[in-house]
Amino acid sequence: MTTCKNFSVPYFMCAKNIFRILFLITIICYAVVTAAMEPPRRMVAQRLVEEGIEPEQAHALLADPGIVERSDIILNNMFHSSPKEGKPRSGVMDISPGQIERAAQFMRDNQDLLAGVEERFGVSPRIVTSILLIESRLGTYPMPYNVATVYANLAFLDDPDYLRLIQERHSINYPQLQDEEAIARARRKAKWAIGELAFLIRLANHLDMDPLAITGSFAGAMGPAQFIPSSFWIFGLDADGDGLTSPFNMADAAMSMGNYLRKYGWREDAPPAQKRRALWYYNRSEVYVNTVLMVYDALAK
Repeated sequence: MTTCKNFSVPYFMCAKNIFRILFLITIICYAVVTAAMEPPRRMVAQRLVEEGIEPEQAHALLADPGIVERSDIILNNMFHSSPKEGKPRSGVMDISPGQIERAAQFMRDNQDLLAGVEERFGVSPRIVTSILLIESRLGTYPMPYNVATVYANLAFLDDPDYLRLIQERHSINYPQLQDEEAIARARRKAKWAIGELAFLIRLANHLDMDPLAITGSFAGAMGPAQFIPSSFWIFGLDADGDGLTSPFNMADAAMSMGNYLRKYGWREDAPPAQKRRALWYYNRSEVYVNTVLMVYDALAK
């Protein structure tokens, strides 16, 4: 019988044990690498607890497989979040005559709701409708992103090791990830996202919803008016008296928008610069502000 050198055991048994040892080493190495690449879920959960979220809910949410690692969300928010001009140097987004007509029809169909917003906040049907058109095509634009996943992925950047991992993975296509300015912006976004995720959880609890069931844009905005969680928590209003303040309810969204715009200085008779400033607080983009005002003027005709 052939035996292992210096051992009185059959050779095939020795080979089998060696195979098992190699297999175990492979599994251990894989586990170590996987752990190193796993997003810092516990860190984000702990940050949520510090923001006032119940520990059990915070840790359960971040441990849920519904929170998926999505570096594309990080990159889109870092480098592709600003509205784009339809034509070079036009200063506005592409808006077709058909969209203007649909906006005008929306004003006719929702006359009572929009009149109520105007009566309470002095914010006209034209400006509310203009924003709704740009933000969500009057509530019809698909919003396929899991909002909790959006904010969790941005929050992961608060971990320096995870930020370095994103840089290593994507610096070929996004060399600006190595710039100090981009690194500082990533850290700011991470801290902001942790706060937004906490407000999202509070909002979900108020609506008796699973936070993982809430969908929105890749930037984490929700509903027809595209509110982020903290803004809706502060400015949201129950317009239809159903006992819930929901960013997904058109009446609540429109009334809450009126509340927001009034707070930031919108007045129908205000100077153009004051109107622009109020809209800029809604979306900090000159192209966005220009486009909303273009639609606003078109709806006056």
